Amino acid sequence: MDINFFIYSFVSLFITVDPVGLLPIIHSLLIPYDEKDRKKIIKKAIFVSTIILMIFAIFGKYIFDYFGITIYSFKVAGGLLLFKISWDMLQAEIPKTKHKPDEKIIVDDDIDSIVYVPLAIPLISGPGAITTTMILISKSKTIFDKLIVILSIVYVMLISLIIMYFSDKILKRINIHGVNAFVRIMGLLLMAISVQIIFSGILGLYGIL
Repeated sequence: MDINFFIYSFVSLFITVDPVGLLPIIHSLLIPYDEKDRKKIIKKAIFVSTIILMIFAIFGKYIFDYFGITIYSFKVAGGLLLFKISWDMLQAEIPKTKHKPDEKIIVDDDIDSIVYVPLAIPLISGPGAITTTMILISKSKTIFDKLIVILSIVYVMLISLIIMYFSDKILKRINIHGVNAFVRIMGLLLMAISVQIIFSGILGLYGIL
């Protein structure tokens, strides 16, 4: 296994999914539900998010081919999206691609009412995570590299599940200021990654790579 590529894939995905940064909003969404239902909702949302990212990891190339999109143009567009997300994170804000301040959440007795939207999409497996997944797959040169990306998705989702399971305890320990500090650090790392992706895409478009 290419350890360096695994670390790069895992860190990139973990930052764009940003489970720690999502804790306050997920906590607020789940307040109306009892503890048993909360765990059910989180488990289902993580499962759905994993499937979504897997689909883009496996069929991403065919999506590119169908729409006639080159990987270099996608890198530029995707890099710009990740840059915007990282900028929001540096301001300690939930990226607009994940959540809009004026969105209203309707509480329903059916727990599936918030599993798919907004938890799975766009909060957990949003445009940023999907973009990162497809870019990572484009960097995969062998079948083992692709398996590394899939493995990274699984690990990120498992860690996200654990973090969200214990959201109440984590928020009590680190409070909102601790969350904001962590989000800013992750935002800075994501910004550096996004600049690298944009630069690589531009070089590819001009045939320099």
